[in-house]
Amino acid sequence: MRKIVIAAAGVCLAGVVGMGFAVGEASAQGAAAVELSTNHEGNVHYPQPSPDGAKIAYEVNYPAEKRTELYMAPLSPRSVGSPTMMVPETMASASRYGGGKRITHLFGWAPLGGKYDYAYTVSDSDGSQAVYVNGWSALIDDGVSKEPVWDPNAARFVFTSNRTGNGDLYLWDEGQELQLTFDEVHAEIYPAWTPQGDKVAFVRAGKAESQIMVLDVNMFSSVQLFNFPGKDSTRPSFSPDGSKVAFLSNKATDSVMQFGLWIVDSRPGSTPRNIGPLVRIPTKGACTWTPDGKGVIAVIDSPDQGDPIAIFPVDGGAPRVLATGTFNNRDPFLRVVDGQWRLFFTSQGLDAKDEKTWQKLFVYDIPR
Repeated sequence: MRKIVIAAAGVCLAGVVGMGFAVGEASAQGAAAVELSTNHEGNVHYPQPSPDGAKIAYEVNYPAEKRTELYMAPLSPRSVGSPTMMVPETMASASRYGGGKRITHLFGWAPLGGKYDYAYTVSDSDGSQAVYVNGWSALIDDGVSKEPVWDPNAARFVFTSNRTGNGDLYLWDEGQELQLTFDEVHAEIYPAWTPQGDKVAFVRAGKAESQIMVLDVNMFSSVQLFNFPGKDSTRPSFSPDGSKVAFLSNKATDSVMQFGLWIVDSRPGSTPRNIGPLVRIPTKGACTWTPDGKGVIAVIDSPDQGDPIAIFPVDGGAPRVLATGTFNNRDPFLRVVDGQWRLFFTSQGLDAKDEKTWQKLFVYDIPR
């Protein structure tokens, strides 16, 4: 039996001005990445392997049709089985989300051993959004509800909903819903659990700035981690031991569209540190931590060098560029399988191939 654990995961957008690198330096040598063939005529995004490693969920975007579909497929270390499109099974969804207008996205796996396997967001053509929970009898469709993120230790998740204003965080606990934030001005988005399951980091988004907050789920209280006035900070994720938070901010960049990768202690009042150069904006989620908590994985924004994937050390050292042999990389997500750091991501292909059309699914074992 394969022993599989999850690293604190997600996707990040980052950028730092003035921190140069060379792909040939500090590279992690090893076998090239392997394509997990899914044969979609569209761009694959946001790969999410299941906690037991038996399946993988991912999104496919069809640009010409302006449509996104969610798929799931059986997973082995170097191949995937036939993918199945995810469609809500509840009676309520059959009438409300029909035809070609449905969009399914923002997938999240539940922890192993619980009553539920996963949840995801369902959108229709008029902008309505609801959360579907596999194994539950109804959609969460009060207002615009979306972005389910599971507690890593329990059958519950946080999600965002605008039912009371601009958008607050709510807790879904086996059918019971509890409002967690009460901000009439800002929107609360991008929630991320601490691995211990007692706190949630999130973004308090406003018109002039966006700041990183941490919510104590048991005490129903939120605090701001630090203050970057007039800047946007986003996509938080906790380190494996919960002591640090990685996030993205356009502070110290020359453009509001360029973001740097930052690290800060998870207790309020600590000073953030900028650890990463320019990286590609991810599709969804937050940054992926390495299991030892010593690094954060991101895609460097360097088209001339193939947009390589790198591990950025928390101590601020040079990035370790991974020798995947692929180009135009996106959306890295790490799991540990039998002690092996296994990276799932999307790419336009191997350097040696001529076909360069769609973003496809790849897997790469990180040498250690």
